[in-house]
Amino acid sequence: MSVPWATPAGIAYIGLFFLTGVGCMVSLPRAWTVADIEVRYGLVGLLSLTGLWALFKTAFFIAPLSLQSAIYIIGLISGFGAVWAWLYFASAYTGRSLHKNSTLRRLGGVAFLIITVLKLTNPVHKQYFTTTEMTTPFRYLAIEHGLVHWVSTSLSYVLATIGLFMIFELYVESGYDTTPLGVLTALLALPVTIDLIAIATPQLIEFIYAPVGVAIFAVGTLFIVGDQFLAVRTTAQGDAATIVLDETERIQAYSPPAADIFPELDGATGTPLDDALPAVAATEDKDADQVIERDGSDGPRYYLISPRSMTMGDSTVRVLALSDVTESERQRHNLIQRKRELDKQNELYRAIISASFAFVFQIDTEARFSFVSPSVEDFTGYRPDMLNGEPISILGSDEQAIKEARDYLARVLNDGEAIQVRGHPIETRSGNTVYGDIRAEPIYEPSVASSARTTENIIGAQVMVRDASERRQREGLISVINRVLRHNVRNKLTVINGHAKMLAADLDGDSASKADRILNAGNHLLNLSESARRIESHRELSPKLEPLDIVPVISELLTQLNEEYSGASVATDIPETAIAETQPRIETALWEILDNAAQHTGSEPTIDIDVTVTDKQVLIRIRDYGPGLPETEQKVLATGEEDPLVHGQGLGLFLAHWIITNLDGEVSVATTRGTSVDIRLPTPPETVTPETQPQN
Repeated sequence: MSVPWATPAGIAYIGLFFLTGVGCMVSLPRAWTVADIEVRYGLVGLLSLTGLWALFKTAFFIAPLSLQSAIYIIGLISGFGAVWAWLYFASAYTGRSLHKNSTLRRLGGVAFLIITVLKLTNPVHKQYFTTTEMTTPFRYLAIEHGLVHWVSTSLSYVLATIGLFMIFELYVESGYDTTPLGVLTALLALPVTIDLIAIATPQLIEFIYAPVGVAIFAVGTLFIVGDQFLAVRTTAQGDAATIVLDETERIQAYSPPAADIFPELDGATGTPLDDALPAVAATEDKDADQVIERDGSDGPRYYLISPRSMTMGDSTVRVLALSDVTESERQRHNLIQRKRELDKQNELYRAIISASFAFVFQIDTEARFSFVSPSVEDFTGYRPDMLNGEPISILGSDEQAIKEARDYLARVLNDGEAIQVRGHPIETRSGNTVYGDIRAEPIYEPSVASSARTTENIIGAQVMVRDASERRQREGLISVINRVLRHNVRNKLTVINGHAKMLAADLDGDSASKADRILNAGNHLLNLSESARRIESHRELSPKLEPLDIVPVISELLTQLNEEYSGASVATDIPETAIAETQPRIETALWEILDNAAQHTGSEPTIDIDVTVTDKQVLIRIRDYGPGLPETEQKVLATGEEDPLVHGQGLGLFLAHWIITNLDGEVSVATTRGTSVDIRLPTPPETVTPETQPQN
């Protein structure tokens, strides 16, 4: 009897399985270089178990007959384990998650354990296989497989076919020329064909040849078509848009979604990237991910290009993964555009503020500066960073000014009031005192709708300061001059009028008349001085308006008019109430107009006073039937202008115009059959027009 290694057939079988086992083991180091850890584990497991199976088959032919049965069983266990490793590899390589499914893994473990137990206990039940010593073509134990073997083998072939189906499906979906890789994969099925032939003919030993196919697939994949192996897996996973490049930056593969984005990819396999897609190639020079713009039916579309490398031994491919980031990129572009617009508006606002105000600042609810405009340094000497976080008292000139500032701020923060303050003292960094006109308004929580805001939603105050130092200095000088002139004029006029009275009493005829004219001129100058005093007293009063019933005001004026002009005849058409948005000092303006009408319409003046109320205004009409107001006086009352001033009869009408217009009112004059003066005052927003009931 010839031993296997002494016959050509034996040497052929030993060599076939030995080379198969060695080929699998030699491929292991390269398999360990696969970047994807799950694919790596599946491939390493497949090669290891298949290699062991082939080496055990080699040992089967050279071992004594007494050991061949045991060696065959161990080889079968390795081979059955290779089936599960193949499924794990196929699932991971094709991007599926079957290999992660805990239920499937448990079922696989149970099936493997059952089959393994049946194989190990075969010497007892002999249902898996039986052996017969053969001498042709050499001495060995022939394996006669039983029912359990065919059940196990059928399961193995079904599982192997499932893995093959997953891989071939991946090849089809990749859209890539997978012919070389497909041929290698198809060779996995070659041993099955050999097994069937061995059953039908005595020329071949009935000996499972599956390790040969796995070895051909593994060695060919890892050493011959490694780039294609990596490229196919990358381009066919899911709906990802990918472009695969080889080491020379030529397009090796691309996924269908990538072709949808870049129609230029059609037929571009093997073309340098910078020739086919120069815009994409330009991003390769950058270290970080880049965004590329493409025209779309709904406008520009944007794709994030994320490069990564995949290696397997000395095979390396570069994968450009394209992610559609159109929505986020459009939002980013909109934000950039909005920021540019805001920057432009902010620059415009800054210019307006710089031109209109000395500086602008914000105060929080703890009375500390939370923002200060850069222009503050020119006004106070403090840089913005010196004031931010500091209390407002840092700019207080004295305790009184600090107290007033806190009171003003309390009205804004606690009551939601918008305030205006004239000439508030501010201490500079150098210790000097400057003056500012201040306007302050509350700042509300932005998330609260304006219709729902209350004082609880106030988070700070916006304050604008206009430099009033020069005006205050100028007005102070004028005030001093006015006081000095009024004092001296009144004193001197008192002396003049006293002597004029005495002369008028002592003289007769033309001399007495001249003394009376001196006395009248002196009285006129005294009236001018008094009007100037009254104008100055009103200059510093707050312009804030409030609801005021005009009817009682006019009633008081009529009483005063009757006392001073007992011969006057006054007719009125006045409602019971007439609420105007004004201030009590409107009484001064009305009196000046009434007094002017009574003085210049004869010894028994006739005056009509009508009051009409509408939704938007209170109209007060004062009409006399005198000679008519001179043009110069009309100009004073209607426009506040008098040029030259000495042409006017006095400052009373100027004072009336100044008060009315400062209280958001209007005044107009008509001189048909006497003089008619119309004063229009605004009504409060909530005021409802009353039913008028005239009273005479």
